[in-house]
Amino acid sequence: MVLALKKQYSDILEPYLQIEGGVPLKGMVSLPGAKNSALPSIVAACLSEEEVTLHNVPVELNDVKQLVRLLREAGADIRIEGSTLYCSGKNWKGGTLNAELAGKIRHSLLLLGLSAKWGKSLFLPLPGGCSIGNRKHDLHLFALQELGYAMEESELGLHLKESEPGQEVELRFHYPTFGGTLNVLFAAASSHSVVTLRNAARNPEIVDVISLLTAMGADIVWADDTSLRIRGTGKLHAAEHTVMSDRIIASTIIAAVGVTKGSAVIGNASVSVLNAEVAAWRRAGLMIADGPGGIHVEWAGPLQAVDVETAAYPAFHTDIQPLHTALMVTAQGRSVLKETILDGRFAYCDELNKMGAKIEVTEGDFKCVNGAQGQLAIIDGQKKLHGADVIATDIRGGAAVAVAALGAEGQTRIMNLYQLERGYGNFVELFTALGAQIERITP
Repeated sequence: MVLALKKQYSDILEPYLQIEGGVPLKGMVSLPGAKNSALPSIVAACLSEEEVTLHNVPVELNDVKQLVRLLREAGADIRIEGSTLYCSGKNWKGGTLNAELAGKIRHSLLLLGLSAKWGKSLFLPLPGGCSIGNRKHDLHLFALQELGYAMEESELGLHLKESEPGQEVELRFHYPTFGGTLNVLFAAASSHSVVTLRNAARNPEIVDVISLLTAMGADIVWADDTSLRIRGTGKLHAAEHTVMSDRIIASTIIAAVGVTKGSAVIGNASVSVLNAEVAAWRRAGLMIADGPGGIHVEWAGPLQAVDVETAAYPAFHTDIQPLHTALMVTAQGRSVLKETILDGRFAYCDELNKMGAKIEVTEGDFKCVNGAQGQLAIIDGQKKLHGADVIATDIRGGAAVAVAALGAEGQTRIMNLYQLERGYGNFVELFTALGAQIERITP
């Protein structure tokens, strides 16, 4: 894929980011709504016949645009006014989803749980998203089958047939899957079943979606620290909900402040949803604390190498791992990053190496959650980076090279911008507000 992109962008025919690095970031910015909460919240809102209002939706994101279009084509009613969405699923028809759209976003898997609620057949061509390894959908299939729904899988996609769930179901995930947990919530919340889900995902974004569902009339409680109990209420109703702030964008800003030796206040943000990450970055030497107005972050001296290992929440988040790499490439010493979730996550490291980083990606003696061989990234910190032409290999890899570029000497151009803008709709505005010299160039 990367070689093809290099050829494609040899003459730079599409929009790209241009960054003049070396400027310490300073100031205050506020976070947009979280992509990983907004996308499932939009699907959750379509579980009601009545209109559900969602505020603080990052409507400028490519993934949000694609999901809204996909839902509308399958019968959902969605109206957009600024950053507010008004959603209803009363006209949901299911059917065969648009393969091109479904193939671009992994959150299309959540339409299985939505269609199960409405009792409609749905054919989902195999979903896409970032090319960061083998992202299985087996737990989604397992969960819906355990709930009693008729599911078939073929090489073309997943087929949910019209069927009724069981009355009382208990199931356990071998891994706390984010999307699988959401599909259970969507399929069960307005059924007539009582469902106990063991080893559920506990991400803050899951908690945020549960808050929305509860406001819509769902009966969802934590039976213990890792188990959810859902008592289907038969019907969900109108509600109003504000999507939580994006903790991954907060992490991006923290990393950029560290790389550029700056200081900033990140409004409407809290370290409470970033405990593992903030702990690692404090060990590296950054000053990070909750304070008036949000998270206060400041570079206080040369950064030190810190090893991290990704795992399910509340451990270090795989989506934030590339941002840690961007911090470590100029830290003093050697750091080792162990990626246990996605086997293809380190594709962006080649792009950082073009900028003067020294990263070796090697196989580890462990398996990732998806069963593939796990990898380690071994980083030897360098005194400085230099600008280069690089590619956004995926959303977070694109953010990592952009963060590194903010601290590098000279000019960096970042191509394949579509990937970055799947998760960052206002990247230029966000960092310009902090003093960065960054432009989005359209040839």
